Amino acid sequence: MRKIAVILAALLVGVPTLFAQSPFDYSKRWNFSVQGGLAATLSENAFGYTDTHVFQDLLKLQGSAAIGYDFTTTFGVRLAGGYAGHAGSSNIYDTYGKANYPFTYKSVYAFADAILNLAGLADNGSPFNPKLYGGLGGARTFGFTDPHHPWQTPHDPNFVLGMRAGAIAEIDFTSGLGIFADLCLEAYGDWHNGIRPSDHDQGYFAGYAGFPFDLVGKLSLGVIYHFK
Repeated sequence: MRKIAVILAALLVGVPTLFAQSPFDYSKRWNFSVQGGLAATLSENAFGYTDTHVFQDLLKLQGSAAIGYDFTTTFGVRLAGGYAGHAGSSNIYDTYGKANYPFTYKSVYAFADAILNLAGLADNGSPFNPKLYGGLGGARTFGFTDPHHPWQTPHDPNFVLGMRAGAIAEIDFTSGLGIFADLCLEAYGDWHNGIRPSDHDQGYFAGYAGFPFDLVGKLSLGVIYHFK
């Protein structure tokens, strides 16, 4: 009887443990994150930076903050807003000497993202959470510097709609704190960099950037806290 009592006691203690929520299950919990890193803006005449061997000048600082909510271990959302620096160039192939005419500008932006946690597809919580996301939003660009181009000066300011997609690699701790890397590509309306494509169809490699979006690639490192 004593052995049976011991077995029953072990079962009573062990069974609830088997069904206990993982410390990394953030279902129905809010989170807050901050992140920052580098942004590279690829828009009309960005090839001016590569042609003149100053591609590094396209890289500018950016940062953002977000509040999110996890509905399940698999699906969550977040609302993010931030600031970024950018670099652009006026047309270099319509002017004598093919000189680069660089300028810089700034943006504030906001996005609503839907997030898929790939780790949640396998179990109810993991310390390593690879995620994919996509979102819709917009940006206001301003603070354009003078490119000293003979005739092409960027319009200032501008409001443009945007969309984005990205991937997150997140490592969490039992305290609810986590660290992550975020790689993202954003596509904005063509006025993001203050310049729209030339009305003269010269072909892309002749200086006409016919792609209908201004692209911004971002690489960030961040910290996230999952509220209990």
